[in-house]
This record gives sequence, structure tokens and C-alpha cells, in this order.
Amino acid sequence: MSIEVYFQIIFLLALIYFIFDYKGPNVIPLKPVIVLGMSCLRAKDLIVQEYDNLGNLWATRGMIIYKLLKGDSKFTRIAHVSPGLSVFWLNNFTIFRRLTQKPECIEIAVSGVGNICAFLAGYMLYGDTNNKKFKKTLKLSHYGIGVGRGILSNGLLKVNDNLLFFGEYFRNEERTQVNVYSSKNFGQTWDIAFEFQPGRIRHIHALQEDPFTGKIWICTGDNDDESMIGWSDDNCKTIDFIGQGSQVWRSCHLVFSKESVYWGTDTGSENLAGIYRWDKQNMKLIKLLKVDGAVFFGTRLAKGTIVMSTDREGFPNEKDDRTRLYVITEDDQITTIDCGTWNHKKQGFRFSFATLRFQRSQGSNSLIINFLNQKDVPDGDLIIISEEELNRIMH
Repeated sequence: MSIEVYFQIIFLLALIYFIFDYKGPNVIPLKPVIVLGMSCLRAKDLIVQEYDNLGNLWATRGMIIYKLLKGDSKFTRIAHVSPGLSVFWLNNFTIFRRLTQKPECIEIAVSGVGNICAFLAGYMLYGDTNNKKFKKTLKLSHYGIGVGRGILSNGLLKVNDNLLFFGEYFRNEERTQVNVYSSKNFGQTWDIAFEFQPGRIRHIHALQEDPFTGKIWICTGDNDDESMIGWSDDNCKTIDFIGQGSQVWRSCHLVFSKESVYWGTDTGSENLAGIYRWDKQNMKLIKLLKVDGAVFFGTRLAKGTIVMSTDREGFPNEKDDRTRLYVITEDDQITTIDCGTWNHKKQGFRFSFATLRFQRSQGSNSLIINFLNQKDVPDGDLIIISEEELNRIMH
């Protein structure tokens, strides 16, 4: 075989691979595995998004949307979302996502009738599961390399089949105006619902709905005077803050029970980093546990179990390179589970945080985790752990 033929074969095989990778598999099966000593299910190369109102689980692979029907054993390909021609188009390919250590390319919310709002590459897009076509509906003012991510996962909030919110998240070194946006038609058009005036905050970490009261809650950061937690009962026209002015109030998530609001701090403070509970009735704040590092994600499961996770990003109060789960019972007993080991932590092109990403929704029967940038689990694999299995390992 000549060298020319040899290279032609390699080129053809590479072309076939990239075409297949761009299109994505039609189905991604769930397979049983043991992770952290627990019996789990795993789907390869999927980033968790949220459960819909029917109990179906949604996830993404690069810019492809997948759906796991309730009770099914495989994710099915639903749609491919494109940002148009830009450097972010390369996120369609697995090799590029792994090279850049950026598997979180897209955030989506799905309505009960199949409408999809997607955020990627600095744009909000609207589409549906029927015609599978998406159109750009808003370009974010602050997004891109050196500018910021645009929004965080918990910064996208689906209230119902019509009402959506998202909060701006960008580096904002100059402390310019930061907005909460709302849509009354599930992302087809957008309006500014609330404006944080210049100098008030750096960015918005989370927008979440309390399912027990219907109030919309917001978390902001990062400096002491910029860190706030508050709620709104008028679709963010006004916001009442329960606390601000300290790293205690700097959080990237909230978890709700009937009586309380829980959160973990997003801070490197040795003394203030921890898991907190705020009582809705007497409005008292209690520190449940001191932690090291930032508590980045949290959720409540169907039977009341609360789970939070610490990441690794280089905060001064981090004691080691391990991420951790914190499992909280209804009587506030907390079990700590050591998880993965930070992988690419050297500052440079491949540097990124080590994160345990959860589903955006609360009240589901299982905890969905992505181990991101950790040596112990393949990057971006989706892990499903039942609430019963979590409770078993606690005992």
C-alpha cells in the first residue's frame, strides 16, 4: 500500500468519525456501574440539565439535546442546536470539548408541551421538539473568551410553560449594570425584569423558584457588599433581601423545604464557608456545617433528602484536591462523601474547576451528577444515583 493510499484511508476514517460525532448517536444507553461504593447508572458523554414536569430527564452532548423518558433505559436524540459560524461551533466535536476542558456548552429549559429555550455561544434560542428548528431571540451583551459564561446553570429558571427568567453572569470587573431577564412566551421574546444598577453587584449566581411558596429567589455575588440572597413575589419587579453584606450570603444555589431555605457558600473564607439553613417563619440563620471550598450545586430529592457538592477551584480554604457530596437528612444530620480528585488544576489552557454538577430541578427521585475535570470518573459522564441508594450508604 502506498503512502498516498494510506493517508487517504486515514482521512476517510477521520471524516466518517467527525461526521458521526457531529451528528451524535441516536441513542445513548444507561449502563449499571459502581461509583463511590453505590450502585448507579451511567450514560457516556452527557451533561445533565433538568427533569420536566412529566419526570423525563433532559441532557446535552455538546450542542445536541437528549431526552430520557421516565422509566426508559436509554437517552434519545431530540435536536441539534447551532450557534452559527464562530469559534464556539467547534464545541460540536468531542475532541475539542475535551481539549478545552469545557463540556458544559449549552443550558436548556423544556416546557410541558415541548418548547425548548436554549442558551449557547452568547445567544438565547427558541425551538420545539416537533420541527426541531431553533431561532436566535436574544444576544447577550456580555459573553465570550475573557468576558464570561453569560449565565450559570442555576441562573436559568423555568416557572411554567410560558414564564422564564435568567440572570446575567459575566466577569464584570468594571461593575456595570446587571440584569434579570424575563420571557412570557418561553423564550420567544425577552424583557428586562429587574436592573441592578452599576456598582451594586458583580453578577447573578442563581434564580430559583421555591415550590412551597411560589416565590422566585435570587443569589448574587461576589464581594461582601455584593453578596445577597432575596426573593420576589411579583415576577422580579421588586426583590426583598433576607441578607447581604457578608460571604455568608454568597451562594450559587438554594434548596427549599417547607420550613426552610438551605444553601452552601461560594467563598474561600476559612471562618464563613459552610452549609446554612434559614428558617422561613422566624427568619433565623443557622450554620449546620463548616466546609472547605465552595459549595456549588445543591438539590432536594423526592423524599426530602438534600444533597450539596463542593468543587475545587483554588480557594485558599481548600484542604485538598477532593470534591465532596454532603447528604442532609430531614433532621439536618449531614453525611460527607469523598468524591473525585481535581485533574487539570495547573493554570493554563486546560485549567478548569473540578465540579460535581447536579440537575437544575428539585424534587426528583434520583440525584444526577456529572463529574467534571476529575481523575476518577470519565469527564462528562452522567451518573444516576437513586435516593434510596444515597440513604443506604449513609447508614
